[in-house]
Amino acid sequence: MKINELSANIDQKIAELEQQLENLHAQRAQTSDPASQQKIIADITALNKIKLKLLKSRDIAWRAHQLLRDQEDQRSDDRKRLLGLALCIFSAVGAVTLIGIYFWSGLF
Repeated sequence: MKINELSANIDQKIAELEQQLENLHAQRAQTSDPASQQKIIADITALNKIKLKLLKSRDIAWRAHQLLRDQEDQRSDDRKRLLGLALCIFSAVGAVTLIGIYFWSGLF
């Protein structure tokens, strides 16, 4: 699953939780029975904890994605650096060869 899909799924679950929280707050306002209010408060607390965990999960997923992308960028930079070094060495060897041929052939 791609990070954008995962994030969208988590956002959808958070929106559903927020709707449930709104419903529970409305029920709590309409209920006068202390036992029912305590149950609703416990449900609200549980939903808030789930919401917080979902937010943390989304944040962790994005951080992991960023770390992986940074790692891939670093590998790409390392390959470019190695290719550049190889080209420099190849050019130096070619230049030395040409200079050697020039001097060895007695053209100077």
